[in-house]
Amino acid sequence: MTPEVKYERIGKFVYGSCRHGGDITDVYNWMADELGLTRPNKDDEDGIDGLQAGYFNKYVSDDQFSESHQRFMKIMGMREV
Repeated sequence: MTPEVKYERIGKFVYGSCRHGGDITDVYNWMADELGLTRPNKDDEDGIDGLQAGYFNKYVSDDQFSESHQRFMKIMGMREV
């Protein structure tokens, strides 16, 4: 996966999170939950880098990513209700 694709995908999460009153922390928490890992401290850059690498290694295909992103958006949408 190219760096451009990674940035595009993380951008979709950040945009979706912000649309529903969230922020980047919600994205990192989602990635950790998807991987069954402990949620990272927002100041732990190494932990966040590892989390992103693990997430993008698990959700490589467009379909896999899309399904995960759709679940995230559904959860974020439910927070507004």
